[in-house]
Amino acid sequence: MKLQINDAGSWRHISNFDVVVEGEVRARAARLAYALNERCRLRILGDGGEVKAYCSGPHFLWEDKHDR
Repeated sequence: MKLQINDAGSWRHISNFDVVVEGEVRARAARLAYALNERCRLRILGDGGEVKAYCSGPHFLWEDKHDR
């Protein structure tokens, strides 16, 4: 899986991670984004490149793709 951020108009890779730590990655990424820039967006990509979840300010609550 991959974590990406969009804070200036395009998506940028942050890190690869294993699905086992997805919950912790979501929590820490949201806290970091909240502290840095309330306008940025985060997303998680699956191993096939599909978007699995989104997160955006100002509250940075994760939404799974099927919820959108």
